[in-house]
Amino acid sequence: MLAILGRTWPCPTSCPRDVTVARLKVVLARLMETSMRVDVVWDRYLDNSIKESTREKRGKGVRRKVAGQTKVPGNWPDFLRDPTNKVELFQFLSEKIVSTTFPDGKQVFATSGASVVCSGTDHSMPPCDHEEADTRIVVHLQDALESGCTTCLVRTVDTDVLVILIGKYHFLASKYPSADIWVAFGSGKNFLFLHINAICSTLGKEKSTALPVFHSFTGCDTTSSFFGKGKKSVWEAWGAYTEVTDAFNFIVEHPHAQITVDCQEFQMLERFTVVIYDKTSPLVSVNEARKELFCQKNRTGENIPPTKQALLQHPKSVHLTRLASGKPRPPGPKKQKKL
Repeated sequence: MLAILGRTWPCPTSCPRDVTVARLKVVLARLMETSMRVDVVWDRYLDNSIKESTREKRGKGVRRKVAGQTKVPGNWPDFLRDPTNKVELFQFLSEKIVSTTFPDGKQVFATSGASVVCSGTDHSMPPCDHEEADTRIVVHLQDALESGCTTCLVRTVDTDVLVILIGKYHFLASKYPSADIWVAFGSGKNFLFLHINAICSTLGKEKSTALPVFHSFTGCDTTSSFFGKGKKSVWEAWGAYTEVTDAFNFIVEHPHAQITVDCQEFQMLERFTVVIYDKTSPLVSVNEARKELFCQKNRTGENIPPTKQALLQHPKSVHLTRLASGKPRPPGPKKQKKL
């Protein structure tokens, strides 16, 4: 069994980091009882990142040097607002993890910047340029499946990871038919296990593959959502206008394609947006829908669709998000011995 841990663990506020590392090692040791391999995957923090504006909204933190005997700051969220703090913390933890002696036959992989460090194995993973752990988890998952793992558990509290795994499931299942992928999601009373195989079987291949683009188009970290429209209402709109699935999958299959107001895919997205705001409307133009909802149904300016030109920026943002996130790649070729 494989266990993949994404992001960070909460840290106590009154103990040295060496104690925090010890607690982390306890978590890994428990996972080792039922897993042959554990991967720990962190985010990377790049200059001129597409997520820079999102991080700026969270405010700036206080810069602190990360060292073994330094106490964890009392204001942990403030510490995490500084990207350099997190870069140093992740490298520090990765070094401590792989320097630990684990039982024979157990493997540990941990990301360190673009590289991957490991313990208990001669197998090495190639560098990965993905910025976020969300997509990098899929790279580690594929490497584990390539190495012979079948049952895989991903531990996360991030909905984006769940969406990405669903979107990539059929690609992975086509290469590794025995793959059995689970997600340990949430925390506390909201913790639950989700079976990706079962979810994708229910959704079907087309809808599963389209889910990441649907999620991005209707609002995520790097694309704005439609005002007053949560995921439940846009999901219902997708059920009412299933034809838009073809447009979502077009973006999946053609990440470099240019979306224009005249292309068929944008017309589907436009009709989908109309349905989001009025499921009974027969209109296909957001401009016409704006006029009808405002003049005839007394909708306020905040509760009508965006203009056509404003909507056109949405699929462009989706394209940019997908390109910036990186495309999970197969493991690099094995090194050949020199003759």
